[in-house]
Amino acid sequence: MKKIADTFTLLPAGAVQMKGRLGEALDLSIEKRLKTVDYKHLVQPFADRQEVDGRWRCEFWGKIVRSAIRSWRAKPDLELLQLIKQTVKDICDTQTEEGCISSYPSEKQTTDWDVWGRKYVILGLARYCNTVGYDADVVKVIVDCLDHLMTQVGPDGKKMIESGHHTGMAPSSILGAVIKVYWLTGEKRFLDYAEWIVAEGGSPVFQCVLDGVDPCKIGNGKAYEMTSCVEGMLELYRVTGREGYLEAIVKYFKNVVEQEIFVTGVGGLRDAVGEYWNEGVKNQTGTDLGGRGETCVTTTFIRFALNLLRMTGDATVADEIERSTYNGVLGEMVPDGSWWMHLNPTPLSAPAPKRPAGDQIKGYGEDCCLAQGPEALATGALSYAMKNGDNVVLNFYEEATVNVDSGLTLQVAGEYPDEGSVKITVNLARSREFALLLRIPAWSKTTKSVKVNGEAVFAKPGTYCQIFRNWQDGDVVELELDMSLVVMPDPAGTGMAALRRGPILLVRDSRLGDLNKPYGKPTKATRAADAPGIKRVYTLDDGSKVCDYASAGNLFSDDNLLRVFV
Repeated sequence: MKKIADTFTLLPAGAVQMKGRLGEALDLSIEKRLKTVDYKHLVQPFADRQEVDGRWRCEFWGKIVRSAIRSWRAKPDLELLQLIKQTVKDICDTQTEEGCISSYPSEKQTTDWDVWGRKYVILGLARYCNTVGYDADVVKVIVDCLDHLMTQVGPDGKKMIESGHHTGMAPSSILGAVIKVYWLTGEKRFLDYAEWIVAEGGSPVFQCVLDGVDPCKIGNGKAYEMTSCVEGMLELYRVTGREGYLEAIVKYFKNVVEQEIFVTGVGGLRDAVGEYWNEGVKNQTGTDLGGRGETCVTTTFIRFALNLLRMTGDATVADEIERSTYNGVLGEMVPDGSWWMHLNPTPLSAPAPKRPAGDQIKGYGEDCCLAQGPEALATGALSYAMKNGDNVVLNFYEEATVNVDSGLTLQVAGEYPDEGSVKITVNLARSREFALLLRIPAWSKTTKSVKVNGEAVFAKPGTYCQIFRNWQDGDVVELELDMSLVVMPDPAGTGMAALRRGPILLVRDSRLGDLNKPYGKPTKATRAADAPGIKRVYTLDDGSKVCDYASAGNLFSDDNLLRVFV
């Protein structure tokens, strides 16, 4: 067996204090959403075990607690931590003598969404042990949960593909959770179970990915569950180093980016709530292909991308995290952080409002995308800075303080992502040799300069600029990224186009004028006077105005419309 180490590793909890768009949104998400959740309400279905209507109340505890733990890691907060600890204790207290934690009664178990829900319980508890701190009692609960499931679904009984929805992709996505239990325990039976899921008992998704099948042609195309399965394959690769796996996983990611992700940085369409891969790049401007961009799809895509970035150290993967985070994710959260959208505006080629998520299971009061939106935000935040051995990696450049360790702090200043001028000051207790890896975005086609103490350094778009030196306290690195306006023609050939400036998508908003005025052939976007509730307003060559996608439509009202492609 060949265990594979990550190229990049995450910094400790709270290492990065962001003061720009992402940092502000993270603060609001924690205060206005995650601290206000009724966590006992989320636990109650597991105490009652009366989920007999084939629904998925079973998923909400794990999704929301994972969001809370990841948000706590990005910005430690004592009140949030106490809520996490209490709800972990409460969910563990629902475990039966047989080891089961399920919202389904025994006669209904392993049907509908039961395995899916149990997966989320294990994932929530595993993230707790891996992030907040190892807890032997919680690990025992996890082990007993999985051991019990293995008596119900396994080599000598029911197959995973028979235990849930979407051509078995929903239950088979437990693969990643199984590997996390293996990492926590080292017990070979869990690795064997993971191998069985992939080789015999699970959905055909695994072989399809290994065969390089286009995402929209795998199973029924359900994007969220499919990508969750591929995340599990990456975890299995970390354990085994199996030949061909990483190449297939990278190809899947690239296919998703090239074929499915909209200019907004999100994906999913075909049904009313935007859940399926369906050649989204080509079809994003269509008017007859359902909703656009389920937030659960976005969250899963960003989490998968961060895991892949950790493994490969590929700067272009970080580019996609940035695009999704600063556009789709920030655009999905209501301005005060208390709620999220289920769908991005639909369609992208006509005026449309942003609408908050509703009560997905009537009377329960939660929505899957409301549950996972905060995780997407926190995942973007954790991508800001990383380590590469003794070296430091910067992926994002909004104003921040990065505490790498007790002797090294980076101060990042500027108005990124709205402006391309970035200043990084190195603060050291004593001189030190290391490399500073700076992501040079692929969109910065003609990066103006990278300088260290005024001396130019070579930089290539789509890669990391690696600056190795004996750093001194007070050294300064300056970046000048290309923030030129880019006109992006509709891939469907409709003649419409979308606009981008740096990483930020610019769109029409009804507060700024005619939504249907064609962009024409603008050459620049000049900053205009601020407008209430809008981060940035720009004037195009013809005098018409656009704004950043995250701000567009943020009144969440049918009176406040936006349009992406014109």
